[in-house]
Amino acid sequence: MLRFLVVFFVGLSFAHAQVTVPVDSLPTRLLSSITIQASREADTLQRFLLANKAMTTEEMLAKLQGVSLIRRGSYGQEPMIQGMTSGQLNVTIDGMKMFGACTDKMDPVSIYVEPQNLQSIAVQPGAQGSRLGSTVGGSINMQLLQPEFSPTKFGGILGVGYQAVSSGINAFTNGNYSTDKSAFNYSLNYRKANNYRAGGGEEIAYTQYEKVNVTLAGKWKTKQGFWSANVLADDGWNIGFAALPMDVGSAKARIAAIEYEHAQCHGFFSAWSAKVYYNSVQHSMDDSHREDVLMHMDMPGASTTIGAFWEGKMHPVGKHVFSFRSDFFYNDVLAEMVMYPEDGNPMYMQTWPSSARADFGLFVEDTYTINKTSKLKASVRWDAAGNFLHEGIGFDQALVFGDVEEHSFQQAKSISAGLRKQLNTRLVVEWNLAYSDRLPSLSELYGFYLFNRNDGYDYIGNPNLVTEKSASSDLALSFFSKHMEVSVSGFYKDLRDYIYPTTLTNLSAMTPGANGVRLYENSASAVLMGLDFSLLASFGKRFQIMSSMKSTRGIDAESKALPLIPPFSGNVILKYFVLKQISVQAECDAAAQQDRYNTEFGEDATSAYAVYALRLQRESGIKGISVACGVENLFDKKYHAHLDWGNIPRPGRNIYVNFSYRF
Repeated sequence: MLRFLVVFFVGLSFAHAQVTVPVDSLPTRLLSSITIQASREADTLQRFLLANKAMTTEEMLAKLQGVSLIRRGSYGQEPMIQGMTSGQLNVTIDGMKMFGACTDKMDPVSIYVEPQNLQSIAVQPGAQGSRLGSTVGGSINMQLLQPEFSPTKFGGILGVGYQAVSSGINAFTNGNYSTDKSAFNYSLNYRKANNYRAGGGEEIAYTQYEKVNVTLAGKWKTKQGFWSANVLADDGWNIGFAALPMDVGSAKARIAAIEYEHAQCHGFFSAWSAKVYYNSVQHSMDDSHREDVLMHMDMPGASTTIGAFWEGKMHPVGKHVFSFRSDFFYNDVLAEMVMYPEDGNPMYMQTWPSSARADFGLFVEDTYTINKTSKLKASVRWDAAGNFLHEGIGFDQALVFGDVEEHSFQQAKSISAGLRKQLNTRLVVEWNLAYSDRLPSLSELYGFYLFNRNDGYDYIGNPNLVTEKSASSDLALSFFSKHMEVSVSGFYKDLRDYIYPTTLTNLSAMTPGANGVRLYENSASAVLMGLDFSLLASFGKRFQIMSSMKSTRGIDAESKALPLIPPFSGNVILKYFVLKQISVQAECDAAAQQDRYNTEFGEDATSAYAVYALRLQRESGIKGISVACGVENLFDKKYHAHLDWGNIPRPGRNIYVNFSYRF
């Protein structure tokens, strides 16, 4: 811990010694929200994060306040906010609900968005994320790049990059075409990586992947607003997951949406928009390339979602400004397993029985201006959901454990209030209180012998689960100036009816070699608490710094450590402009030792680490050409983070180079 803190504060001290006239005015506000200006001049935060243009959306998320990643391979890393993940979060694209088709969580929603088609990322912790659905953990919304009405009729970017650590290739392009009344954009991204090498040169098997991501979007002006439509296709294949017993042979996602934005005042509304959407995910796990497989299995999965929402703002009523969102989605899932024993006939079962959820939600928020320096914000959300277990093999499987209803009805609600007080021209304090529910996921309700490689148990869903409940409070202090933003925040969550697995001694495991069987239940309680810190600043005409740190602690009803809680961690990024368009960037990513862990869930202690990177970038200048190169994990350290399943080492020294051309 001491070494970790020294690394950070030495960097901060060096930065403060360089204060002179700034290079820009830091238009970004808080590190929990990023705007990626893919077709315009980059802002300060984007310059930090996209110094390596091969960076993935997941790697960008890891830099944000409160966000960590659960890593099962070099692809498909699962985001978490302040120690909460999976069904506890809303992870959406353009506000659209989307659900993975993999029982092993190999396909988080974040993998379907690439930086080249990303316009912004917004992270809202806890009940603050309830605009997008019932939640106790928060929301991550990734906004796709929108077509622009621009004086330049056609423009875009074309690029290619190489990563030595995995012999990886990343090629991309996006463009925008504009007329007076219509605009269109496209993006195309191709990634291919072989097995990477960890520190010291060890090749890590089953870390390869290959994928293509394509988007097309159009926008049309009307007298009172805009119509828009977009489609996204993401295809991945030969995807390795080193920490799991199976890889992915094929993963396909399709997203389509049509939206109308009413931009002029009308009746009670100052602005509103409506969207209808459809998305589907087809996912197939594959162990045919694995050695020493006890029993070959095929595990395809499918998830389909249709939905719509209407949202907007109302005209101010006195000192009140109201916003609202009404939404609906229907999600249908099915995951299958065919086992091929050496001596016997193939065996079939549904690990996610054919099941569905229909959810209607209503959200209303009121922002009340108390005076020039104080605002009070209050919001409420209510969800009504129907859960459906379709007749067939999956339904018959569930009857093994007793009677089960074909359908059930659940409600979830949340209410929050927050006070924002501007103490002076540069200092702002925010205090939020909230109560929220979240609906159990279909996996938690109906899952059937889902193997968890991290703890070695088969998991069974529980149709009798009730909503998980959270009472939370957070306090944030932020300092803003023309050239600096600093934010420090703390949070506390008291969880009741916490959905937590218990071990069943009266059932035998289905998976060969599994430790036993666990059932999802509503345990008595759990507590999560922590601190987040972020800094973004310019010092002098040439020097900039970005830093974020996060710390989370979680305990269950018996004061035992909750599993999958990251240790104190963070990063410092220092950037120096040698010339106006040429910059050098030094980075340190570090984490303290995690000595609070839960052995019952396959965890062990994790050592502290610090890894460094150097980057050199020549931004768009001569004929629109940009060049970037660098070295990541500079000292070729062999290490892993606490949230890395199976203690699989992360990539070692990586030398990369990227070329891009803006036209």
